[in-house]
Amino acid sequence: MFPAFCDGIDRRGFLRVGSLAGLSLAEVLQLQSARAADASGQPARPKTDINCIFIFIIGGMAHQDLWDTKPEAPAEIRGDFTPISTAVPGLFVSNILPHVAGVTDSLAILRGLTHGDPDHTAGYHVMMTGAHPGTVGNFNRNKHDNNVHPCLGSMVAKIGGGNGALPPYISVPNFLNSGGPAFLGASYAPFVIESDPASPEFSVRDIILPEGVASDRSVRRQLALREVNRFERDFERASKTVQAADIFQEKAYNLMTSQQAKEAFDITRESDATRQLYGMTSLGQCCLLGRRLVEAGCRFVSIENGHWDTHRKNTMSLRDLLVPSLDQGLAALLADLKQRGLLDSTLVVVTTEFGRTPRINQMAGRDHWPQAFSIVMAGAGLKTGQAIGATDAQAAYVVDRPVTPPDMAATILKILGIDPEIVMHTPVGRPIQLASGGKPVTELFQ
Repeated sequence: MFPAFCDGIDRRGFLRVGSLAGLSLAEVLQLQSARAADASGQPARPKTDINCIFIFIIGGMAHQDLWDTKPEAPAEIRGDFTPISTAVPGLFVSNILPHVAGVTDSLAILRGLTHGDPDHTAGYHVMMTGAHPGTVGNFNRNKHDNNVHPCLGSMVAKIGGGNGALPPYISVPNFLNSGGPAFLGASYAPFVIESDPASPEFSVRDIILPEGVASDRSVRRQLALREVNRFERDFERASKTVQAADIFQEKAYNLMTSQQAKEAFDITRESDATRQLYGMTSLGQCCLLGRRLVEAGCRFVSIENGHWDTHRKNTMSLRDLLVPSLDQGLAALLADLKQRGLLDSTLVVVTTEFGRTPRINQMAGRDHWPQAFSIVMAGAGLKTGQAIGATDAQAAYVVDRPVTPPDMAATILKILGIDPEIVMHTPVGRPIQLASGGKPVTELFQ
């Protein structure tokens, strides 16, 4: 059974519409009409050209093994990694981040993130939305993509969405847990790539239909394409009808008709040298695709990178499997954005649902620890080359400049030119502040 969004479209219907697998003109106009009725309550668009690449490390990133090393702590606390010098004198990161060490002048490490829920599902929600699920009700901890508050990407799509060929909010390579629009409605859900750009067979569904596909689904896609082609022919005649067109569906239409949009998704247009710079890994190529998408006008790109739940073999998992792709991909992304003159107009965030326990367990792993952890922000004209906040000698508790998930959300919204104190109303009229009372981290601003 699929739960319904507030505008009556269930999740199965959203996935069908969002991937363009069965789009009909009637559905387009239905959503357009629904949004047109709500247009009068739309907050003013922000006057900013800052876009965001939001990298979510799924599973819980071990802060003391990457961003907040404790070399003086006992071995069972400090782990097997050591701090190394970086491009910023006095700022250290782990020795498994050698590429990132060279670009620390372009990033800020927030070492004081904290919240109180060690559950993965609640952690996804609070870090994707800035709202703890316990404060908004109807949250199902057994359902990873439960959304009872809009995620940051949907907030941006609602209030700060772009006007170009691309959707304002795109998720790659999958739908990110708690990455939905909640009460804002399906028009502000992400366009989900549902394909790994590191794969040789990478293609974006319904932009270009793969040759030889003869399933029922392909037939529905072809029918959808014919319908959109007819819509394109009638567009001028129907302009009055679609004047208040729904943003989400308008972007879906543009994706199928815009050469610019198709080119933005075509990662093979990048040189082999550039692709190798990012690394031929899922995260590396997602970062490269994220750069292409914000360069083409997408306001918010979310990137999922999973399997960081290191309850066992923490050292081996981080050193050999997980960190190398993050280290290479993030460093390449920041350097590439800078070289292209895009770093000042792009916010890059690396976040996670919580940290890992100070003490290494009997399986050589670290367990869930939301009391203290680190995230990274870069670009967007921020005051970078610094660490903000501190934890105690065991990286267990925040002792200086705590930052809550609502604070993180308020910071990101402010950077993107959106007032974090904006109050929206649910379909039943309940007022909800987007950033849940959070305050921006002022140390990031010049």
